[in-house]
Order: sequence, then C-alpha cells, then structure tokens
Amino acid sequence: MPNIRLVAVDEDGTFLRDHVHYDNERFSILFKRMQDLGIRFVVATGNQRYQVESLFSEYANRIGIVSASGAYVVDGGNEVFVAHASDEAVARMIDTCHEVKDVPFAFIGVRSTYIERGTDQAFFDDMALYSTRIEWVDDFRDVDDKIIMFSSLVDESRVKREIERFRQIVGDVMDVTGSGAGYFDVMCPGINKAVGLGHLLDRYGIEPEECVAFGDSDNDLEMLKFVGLGYAMQDAPENVKAAADDVAPSCTEDGVLQVLEDLLF
Repeated sequence: MPNIRLVAVDEDGTFLRDHVHYDNERFSILFKRMQDLGIRFVVATGNQRYQVESLFSEYANRIGIVSASGAYVVDGGNEVFVAHASDEAVARMIDTCHEVKDVPFAFIGVRSTYIERGTDQAFFDDMALYSTRIEWVDDFRDVDDKIIMFSSLVDESRVKREIERFRQIVGDVMDVTGSGAGYFDVMCPGINKAVGLGHLLDRYGIEPEECVAFGDSDNDLEMLKFVGLGYAMQDAPENVKAAADDVAPSCTEDGVLQVLEDLLF
C-alpha cells in the first residue's frame, strides 16, 4: 500500500452516483479502514458546507470539508478558513446580475445561499441540490452575509462562452471557472480546492505527496495536480484526465470506492 495519509473526494460526478446517493455500507467499511490506518477523509466540493454535512451526517464530526471550491474549509464541524468576496466584487456582481438577464446567479454565503426573486424556479431547484440552506431574496443588496462564491447554470453549449464573458466583466477582481454539467463559478482570486485542502494539510501536519484525490471537472484541476496521487473519473473531460496521474471508473460504477478498496486493503 502506498504511503497515504489523506483521501480527498469531489462529490458530484465523482463520489456521488446522482448528486445525493453513495453506497454507505461499502463506504462505512472503507471509512473504518481509514480510521484504523490514521488516514484523514476530506470532501472537496463546489457545494455548500451544510449540504456536505447532511450527506455525510454520521461522519461529519470526523471529516474535513473543503466547500465552495476552496473558499470555506471546515474540520470536524469547526471553521478553519474563509475567503469572501470584496465589497467591490459583490457590488460588481450585483450590478452585473441586474443587467445580464439571461444568466441566473446564486450568491453563496457563509450562512446560506441566496437567489433573487424573479429568477426561474428551476434554477432555484437545481441549486437546492447543492445548498441545503437556500432562500429567496427580493434584492441581492439586501443580503447580509459574507459571500464566498457566485454560481450559475447555463446550457452546456454556452459554458465556455459565458466563462469568457464574465472574465471580461469581473476578471480583474474575481476568478471564473467551470464546475461541470453546465455550471460555472465566480471565485475569490487565487482560491481553489488545492488552496482549501492546503489549509487542512497544515492543520493535520500532512504533506501533499501523502494525499490521494479524486475529481472530474475543471474546478478539480489544481487539487489533482497538488496531491501525490490524483485520479480523474473515467467520464471526465480530457484536460482533467491529463492533469491526473490515473483514471478511476465512473461515479455510476462507484469508481472512488473501487480504487480505495484496491489501495487500502
């Protein structure tokens, strides 16, 4: 068995079969094995912290969470790191959202996720899959929270175009990246999953080369390159596979669990 001290997994398209399900019985055996071996388990996702805690409720006080693609990091329920957008960036995004009517946005905060009334209900319902704390607001200017990420969903054929469009609009104060399946995120500058994971490694006294990570999207690229052993999922885009050291079976085949069983037993 290679020298592994930490396992980090993305959620959607990687660990979860369909946004909400995984083989808990199989994972519980692996989690106990990791505990016995002193291996940390981290969920590194673009999703909200509270969504992760709800899906991994029986493990939440024993795992690390890198949420909002690195902007909000929690260890065993304790806040470790928060990167929030500047007042200028928030104001710019509010103005942009009021001007650009064909791209819906959710403002992801520390306490909740916010969507402005008048936005399509289907977008709210989609975002609710990834944010268990979510609410309507009359105006984004009414939100009193630290905004850690802005997230949007468009037709997949538009993603690259919209990413470039928003880089032109807010690229001087925020980063813009794809997160898979038509989603793209506007992030605090320099923040990604590798940065968030790094805060946990410092806390645990673990080196990147002692870590294994799994991912499937552009927002996993930095993390896959950062760790000692990075796995892209079988149906990940080619650029994600190129960034990884190896390829795991798809999420529908429980690829993460398959690889971990091979690595840990």
